[in-house]
Amino acid sequence: MPTTAIGGAPYPAPDDADNVPADMQALAEWASTRVRMNFPDAAARNAAIPSPTAGMLAWLDTPGALTIRTATAWRTIWSDLAWSDIALQSAYEPYGTTPQAAVENGLFIVLKGGVQRTTDAQIATDAILGYIPSSLGTPLSGDYPIATQWTNDVAGRLYVGADRRVQYIGANTKWVSLNGVRVPLA
Repeated sequence: MPTTAIGGAPYPAPDDADNVPADMQALAEWASTRVRMNFPDAAARNAAIPSPTAGMLAWLDTPGALTIRTATAWRTIWSDLAWSDIALQSAYEPYGTTPQAAVENGLFIVLKGGVQRTTDAQIATDAILGYIPSSLGTPLSGDYPIATQWTNDVAGRLYVGADRRVQYIGANTKWVSLNGVRVPLA
């Protein structure tokens, strides 16, 4: 049976034997691997597709992820994030949204939420705000820009240590935002 030049879809040639069921099955098998496929989890996907080819898309109900097959492996291109609360130090509380962290695509720890003091005092530089849960892995320590109450401070940043501490560095401020911080995993 010949195939189309783009995509390789099978179709019957004029001199092929008349066998509509076999021709439809060949076309259905070809098409079923070129659309998003649904599976309960990665194990079910791998069992159903023993010889995957690059470009295949599969949705995994658990953990809720869209995966794509590269030339060598399945890669997650989107996933539901499982958020965990950041353990705040006793002098701090959420500002707006509860401070949380999650692992994104197995490569980054992402942060969200805000932090403020439990009193009317301001957050001072070098203040350790809290700790990222150890279950998320070890972050690559470094500085990350953040939003603070005072917009004239261009040096406000968050330091995330390999010990998972979340530390504010910058001018005194009433609150800091963790939204948008992406920390590579070590």
